[in-house]
Amino acid sequence: MKLAMLLSAMLIVLNAPAQALEAPEQPQHYAPSDTILILGAVPQEIPPFVDAMKDAKKQALQGIPYWQGTIDGKPVVVAITGIGKTYTAMTTTLFLGAFKPRLVLMSGTGARIDKSLRTGDVIVATVTHEHDYGSLTRADMVYRPMNSPADGHEVENAFSPPAALLKRADQAIASYKGPAVTANGATYTVKVRRGVVSSSDLFGVTEARIEGLRSNFHTDIMEMESAPLGHVCVELGVPFLVVRAGSNVAQEAPNDDYLRLGPIAAKQAAYFSLHLLKYL
Repeated sequence: MKLAMLLSAMLIVLNAPAQALEAPEQPQHYAPSDTILILGAVPQEIPPFVDAMKDAKKQALQGIPYWQGTIDGKPVVVAITGIGKTYTAMTTTLFLGAFKPRLVLMSGTGARIDKSLRTGDVIVATVTHEHDYGSLTRADMVYRPMNSPADGHEVENAFSPPAALLKRADQAIASYKGPAVTANGATYTVKVRRGVVSSSDLFGVTEARIEGLRSNFHTDIMEMESAPLGHVCVELGVPFLVVRAGSNVAQEAPNDDYLRLGPIAAKQAAYFSLHLLKYL
């Protein structure tokens, strides 16, 4: 009985929400350029940025295509990370080293965990989590701290933008007039708010996992890139923001719904991100 109680207590502790690690307001390990690095995971997430750029030039960095120019007079580099944690970490790190941006902005889509979100509604992430790091047991996922390259130092699985950038995002949210969207048989005005984004290398998940994301992390949107981007930026000392618009309802087999609703969500995330750039 005592052993069972001890194990239960350990599960509660391991699955308790972690104190988020906050990215700095300014890059810590290089003198920043004026550039803002804008990243999307897939091709459909970046056309509004490229269309808004003045004197856009398409180039490549170690085989990865990117566009460089200005938006509203601000120097920007726009690139596609690719899908999933490895590609996101690789592309983010490579572009940080090459362009030394003053901040990173990720814009894209994700599956809706919060039932009140509609297709196209936008979340600005206050915290991101990786929801596939730990032990997958019969009962549930058991989360644990991560281990860094610094002598295995433990790192909490919670990564946040700097508070100063979130305050600017709040100003952008307050002044944003969301467009009307028609999806899933309804027409409505897009809403934007703060929220929680959880990431993994899982495209679809079971209903039990979805309930776990609600209870463990209070997740609003689930996808595959934001938390590894946040993890990289926190560890490398670079400010970042994440903007995600809800596409399909989170489900075990989202293919058709994602293909239908992903383009709508991608545009809405980009439209708000372009508005947000005015405050950055």
